[in-house]
Amino acid sequence: MADKTIIALREAAEAYAEAVRTTQRFFDRLEDTTDPSALVEYATLVEREKEAAEARLDAIEAAGIETPSIDESDPDN
Repeated sequence: MADKTIIALREAAEAYAEAVRTTQRFFDRLEDTTDPSALVEYATLVEREKEAAEARLDAIEAAGIETPSIDESDPDN
C-alpha cells in the first residue's frame, strides 16, 4: 500500500487533471464566446483549475519532490 504522501500526490494530480478535462469539455460544447453565462462558467472553471494546480504543487512540495529548472533563460541551465 502506498504511503499517505503518495496517495495525496495521486489524488491532487487526478483532481488537477479532472479540472483541465472539465475545461476542455466546456470548449467542446462552447458555441458563443460572447454569451455572458459562458463567460461566467469559464471564469469558474479557470478558478477551479488554479486551485487544483496549487493543491497539486503543494502536495509535490510536501513530498519533497524537486526538479531543476528547464527555463532556457536560466544562466545555470
